[in-house]
Amino acid sequence: MPRPANPTLADDILTAALRLVEQKGPGGFTMREVAGELGYSATAIYQHFTSKEALLLALKLRAGDLLAGEMEVARRGATLEIQLHGMAHRYLEFGLQNPAYYRLIFQDTLPSLQPHPEHHERMRRAWVIVRQTLADWIEARGVPGITADHEANVVWAIVHGITSLALSNRLPFSERGTLHTLLDLALDHWANGVLSGSAPLFPPGDVHDPGNTKDLASRRSERHAEST
Repeated sequence: MPRPANPTLADDILTAALRLVEQKGPGGFTMREVAGELGYSATAIYQHFTSKEALLLALKLRAGDLLAGEMEVARRGATLEIQLHGMAHRYLEFGLQNPAYYRLIFQDTLPSLQPHPEHHERMRRAWVIVRQTLADWIEARGVPGITADHEANVVWAIVHGITSLALSNRLPFSERGTLHTLLDLALDHWANGVLSGSAPLFPPGDVHDPGNTKDLASRRSERHAEST
């Protein structure tokens, strides 16, 4: 007698595949192993995902959707400051609680996996939410001479950097509270610099600074000169 149809099989496959990603990495498992985790034949898995690349892409998209969902929750905060603070800490907590999903979003999985532009757009939705909230904050604060894109990249570098260092055990501590305190400290330094209009500590140069960072540093220097 044929096995009854399983309406949750696609989700079950993704859950099993995520477990294998956690254990072996994205390149270390096979579709047959996914099937074995569920007690199905590999043929049943291929009926839902035509290849391992398609399965990994579905995991990446799910991870991006989950992270974007966290940003949406934070966007319900009463003020823009509370929203941005919540987004940063939800980002960190998402990475700490979901390391496999986090790595699937931000690390290459297989050389043969090439997401389409619409997939990239979907996976960047969390960044878009943060960028728009930051743009609203810059406008509300009346901060001249900076752009939301530049500052969003700076904030993302701070949050992503701390999260990635924590996941790779490269920090001298691992306690949740200490990690969140470090994030607050870094964000306070960034916000105070933006709001004060102070000159950059490291002036722009031709050797180390990419073009957009050089432009940003120049604008901050101009703001400092105007305020003195």
